[in-house]
Amino acid sequence: MKRSIIWKTAFRSILKNKRRSLLTMLGIVIGIASVITIVAIGNGFKEDMVDKLSAEKQKENVKKISFSAYNTSDMFSDQAMFIDNDLGVVRMVPGVEKIDFDQREVDGAQKGTLNFQAGPKNLSVTYELANKTTKELLAGRQLNDGDNAKLDKTVVVDELVAKELYQDPTAAVNRTFPYKDQLFTIVGVTTNTSGAIGPGNDDSLLYFPKKTYEHYFGKLKDTSTLKLTVAPGYQPDQVLKETIKTLSQQGTMKNSGTYQEYNVKDTIKEMGSLLNNLTLFISAIAAISLVIAGVGVMNMMYISVSERIKEIGIRRALGGTASDIKKQFLTEGIALTLIGGITGYLLGMIIAYLASMALPFSVRPDLMTVSLAIGISVFIGVVFSYFPASAASKKDLIDIMK
Repeated sequence: MKRSIIWKTAFRSILKNKRRSLLTMLGIVIGIASVITIVAIGNGFKEDMVDKLSAEKQKENVKKISFSAYNTSDMFSDQAMFIDNDLGVVRMVPGVEKIDFDQREVDGAQKGTLNFQAGPKNLSVTYELANKTTKELLAGRQLNDGDNAKLDKTVVVDELVAKELYQDPTAAVNRTFPYKDQLFTIVGVTTNTSGAIGPGNDDSLLYFPKKTYEHYFGKLKDTSTLKLTVAPGYQPDQVLKETIKTLSQQGTMKNSGTYQEYNVKDTIKEMGSLLNNLTLFISAIAAISLVIAGVGVMNMMYISVSERIKEIGIRRALGGTASDIKKQFLTEGIALTLIGGITGYLLGMIIAYLASMALPFSVRPDLMTVSLAIGISVFIGVVFSYFPASAASKKDLIDIMK
């Protein structure tokens, strides 16, 4: 039997039982849409994160150096990993055109890392310099323009930070918070929306008035990382190697740890791998619904076989082979799931686009998501239609005639 005839017959059979076909496809549509939505949003988030990290490595003549302490408690002290004396040491290295502390900016906001002890715990939180705060409050008030104008030593903290410091977050309001040689008053506690405290969390968990901070401590600089620019005509990697060697011999912290390149490429690779695994895991959970939908397809195909016994008998009587019968029902199952898969893909992308309107990154279709939708659909069609199709092909003509 010609393939074109098989496909025409398959679509005709699906249209003949529209309601049943639609209800069967619904499971496929929902399952595929769920997977595509998760994959599309996951890929969009990954690309956004990679783009932000990649922006730091666009200039090959710019290198960054970080410090790793032998004693981890040193990393959680107020002691700077680099000081002005280290800048002077690095300036003497041939090929160094410019050297300074790294400037840390996330989404246009000036941020830094604050390390402190809360009881037996060493905590690392991201702080932000703000003109005013707008996050949802749990207690107290927001930072405002008056705090900056009067250079008030006030601070707003996240509820997790307040809880670590004072157990009860609401009790933190009007308590003092020591930072360097100054005492700041906690005037507000914000509701946590960004997860746990940790060095991997770039979300702000503490806010200083920008002008107050700069008045007492100067412009915000990340003293945990140095940023050097290599002069034209020099090999950036060689200059970096010499700089690290010089710091290892003359750096302020030379006896307390090691100096190394802050490698953004490794960070990008690790971040990409982590997000891929997370997307795969969540997609696998969503794909469970596809197994249930596949059982629905198998059930429909068995019903279709039982309803079309006479049709099978007539085809066999007219010379149709068992292989032709098997192909017919197998094609119907594939056609059913393929229609559901394409519909699910379109629905999934629409949901992802709508979700991206409320997210700080965009989603866009790619070959992988299209291939995923079609591939899963065909796979379900073949696997869950094979046994009903095989059962139909084994029907004996004499038994059918009885």
